[in-house]
Amino acid sequence: MKQRNFSACVALALCLGAFATRAQNYYNPPQGAPAVAQAPYYQLPEGAGLYFRLGVGPSFFENGQLTQFGGPRSSQVEYQTGLASGAAVGYAFNKYIATEFEIGAVGAEIKDVQAPNFFSDNSYIYNVPFLANVRLSYPIPHTIVTPYIGAGVGGSAIDFNTDGFGNNSDVVSGTESDVVFAWQAFAGLRFQLNPQMTLGIGYKYFATGDPSFTYPPDNFTVGFKGVKTHSVLFTFEWKFW
Repeated sequence: MKQRNFSACVALALCLGAFATRAQNYYNPPQGAPAVAQAPYYQLPEGAGLYFRLGVGPSFFENGQLTQFGGPRSSQVEYQTGLASGAAVGYAFNKYIATEFEIGAVGAEIKDVQAPNFFSDNSYIYNVPFLANVRLSYPIPHTIVTPYIGAGVGGSAIDFNTDGFGNNSDVVSGTESDVVFAWQAFAGLRFQLNPQMTLGIGYKYFATGDPSFTYPPDNFTVGFKGVKTHSVLFTFEWKFW
């Protein structure tokens, strides 16, 4: 599912890029194009246009909580360092303001559950967020550096995958899914390589609602507090103009 979502995002970005290139030739014609007095070209604001971004980096999960295991629980959960990645297609209205749609993946292995006789065998939490973002940028004059901040809201499809998770009385295994509310805030720096491409480094805080997973055949419920992660992302951005 994650690969299909990522591939769809890339395909959408390339289609939009082709459209943007044709539109750009109308709005901002290349030098030497004949002038048409009856239909003057509209000049887009500086920095306006479509862009595509990829990002990847480590993700550090805050300690969570096991809230249900066949009934109410309250046990602290510790996570290993995870991995975050994402892809976004956006439109910059000018060099300061942009909106974008982002999908990604944020996952980590459960390191420990602090409860008597509890064990976790290859147990992972995977998030596939889908978010609408607003990004504010400020290019520093006469440099290649652009600081930015932003935030986004949407949802996250969450998989809980385990080879064995439980205690001496009950054990669950396999993969179950849930969809919950999610939001994020981010900030960072972009470095201009050329008019179309930038490299960047950024920080992202990502949080979700509380997922629950029901295991057959007895509808055994496993629930967690929503994850809270801190990620450092290395990004590549390509402008379509």
